[in-house]
Parts: sequence; structure tokens; C-alpha cells
Amino acid sequence: MFSTVREVAVLVGTIVGVIATATTLIIKLAKRTKQWVKERDWNKIAEQLPKLIIEAEKFTHYAGLEKKEYVKTRLAVFAIKNKIVFDEVKFDTQIDDIVKFTKAVNQRTRDIDTSQLVVGQVNDQYPQPSASNY
Repeated sequence: MFSTVREVAVLVGTIVGVIATATTLIIKLAKRTKQWVKERDWNKIAEQLPKLIIEAEKFTHYAGLEKKEYVKTRLAVFAIKNKIVFDEVKFDTQIDDIVKFTKAVNQRTRDIDTSQLVVGQVNDQYPQPSASNY
């Protein structure tokens, strides 16, 4: 079949090269698939987050930390039902960020530092609209 040692060496070298290339390709594909699944799962949980926060805000007789625990517990249950690994720290941070954002957007009168306000003062950062602006 093979007449020389050189032909055998070339054939072995080719086979080793093909195996190395295939192994590298399979490893990269596995890593990408794992990352894709993780992102997909994270997005499934993240879709539930606003709904659960809105639901928790309906509990008017509970403190913020109790509402947060309610949301985290419901997210964990959702993850378990869907066989998703739940990263509590990641979603704890996500919940805090959403709460900070909503508080900044929906400032209540009691949350605003009124000692800095002067009646009739125009804020340079947010100038009052005038007829010339339209």
C-alpha cells in the first residue's frame, strides 16, 4: 500500500493536522453554544424582571427590601421551572439599577433637596423654553 516511509509520514502528518483542526473547531463551537444558551437564558429571566417589579410595587404595606426579596424569589422560581442557572448577585445588581433609575426619573417632592431651590431661579442646565425656541 505505502511504498515508502515518507508517504506514511505525510499521511500521518495530514491526519494529525485534520484532527487538530477539527478539535479546535469543536471546542470553539461548544464555547459559543454555551455562551449563546447563557445569554438566551439571561434574557428570559430579564424579560420577567419589569413585570415582577411592577407586581411588587403594588404591595404598598411592604418596605423596599421586602419587595426586592419578593422579586428575587419569583425570579429564582422562574429559573428553576425553566431549568436555568440563576445568578442572584447579577440580578440583585440589576434590580438595584432599575430602582435607582426609576427613582431618578420619578422624583417625589420629598426626595428633592428643596434647600437648593430658589423661587424664580432658572437652571442653566435646563433653560426655560421661550417662544423663539419654537
